[in-house]
Amino acid sequence: MSHNFTAIKDLPTSERPYEKIEKCGVSCLSDAELVAVLIKNGTRNKNSVELAREILNLHPVHKGLIGLHYLSDKELKHIDGIGRVKAAQLLCAAEISNRMTKQRIPEREPFHSPETVAGFFMEEMRTKETETTVVAFLDNRCRLMRYDVLFVGSISSCVANPREILKKALQYDASCFILVHNHPSGDCTPSQADLVLTERVRDAGELIGIQLLDHIILGDCQYVSLRERGHI
Repeated sequence: MSHNFTAIKDLPTSERPYEKIEKCGVSCLSDAELVAVLIKNGTRNKNSVELAREILNLHPVHKGLIGLHYLSDKELKHIDGIGRVKAAQLLCAAEISNRMTKQRIPEREPFHSPETVAGFFMEEMRTKETETTVVAFLDNRCRLMRYDVLFVGSISSCVANPREILKKALQYDASCFILVHNHPSGDCTPSQADLVLTERVRDAGELIGIQLLDHIILGDCQYVSLRERGHI
């Protein structure tokens, strides 16, 4: 056992996560303390808070809580003290945060603005490490009927096929649709390929009477609407 190891029960009461929650609420906990409550126990050489700090520092680029979105089950289990149960708890916590963010906007609320669409998809899409295209299919009041991940590309590109998009639109009897894709770099500046795809999908949709309302590119907490930029 490490000579400077301190068990949670041996910490001053004011520094123990559960006691802090009872005294001043969960918002007063540090990121490491939040994770420590999830994993409950540390190891012989690290208490749960110290183990949590190791987890939050595991990803080579994305440090802190956001890193949980980028870590795999296998990577988490490489940490001494993290087995299949704790790894599953951490991954579930990250997924809960994704779903809670999306539920802030009810799925049947109209997608009346690029901001609304970007807000619905941002948390889920901004953490993806490959370029991914989602198509949101809407009814005649611009309410979300469903959305599908139709294309997943490399880290820098995604080849989307207008035929597949419109095939789904017809299948779901959608009145219109919106393209949404991410730029893993975090920079949502549209590429020439993005503009060409937008034009192809827009023109194909017009031929069968299903309108492309917008093509939204998501970066890291930012977005670009190609309709607002005059490309649709």
